[in-house]
Amino acid sequence: MPSNSAPKSLPLLDLAVLSHLERQLNDARPARAFARDYITGFEDRLFRLESSVSNRDVAGALDAALSLRNSSAMVGASRLSALAADFETAVASSDLDTARRALPGIERCGLDTILELEVRYLASA
Repeated sequence: MPSNSAPKSLPLLDLAVLSHLERQLNDARPARAFARDYITGFEDRLFRLESSVSNRDVAGALDAALSLRNSSAMVGASRLSALAADFETAVASSDLDTARRALPGIERCGLDTILELEVRYLASA
């Protein structure tokens, strides 16, 4: 069963991840574009999580969780990545009720993360 206390101790946004990406690319513009694309794609990722659980589509839910987990990790959204990993664990265990109950927290965390990205990262551009 997923642990709800561990993700809450993680930061919403670890700016060091995006700084590292900027240094790797030797340019901030692609990293900022990635952050904007992440924000734009969040609604679709959340919809995929919700619809796959509603349709009892385990493969689809796993794919959606993996997409959210990895993209969140790449943008420095540590807490959301952990919540997506917990969701993925529940789905992989065929515990779709637990996965369904996790959706409101994932949505809230995603919206909070988007705000953090906009205020702390993109607004400084």
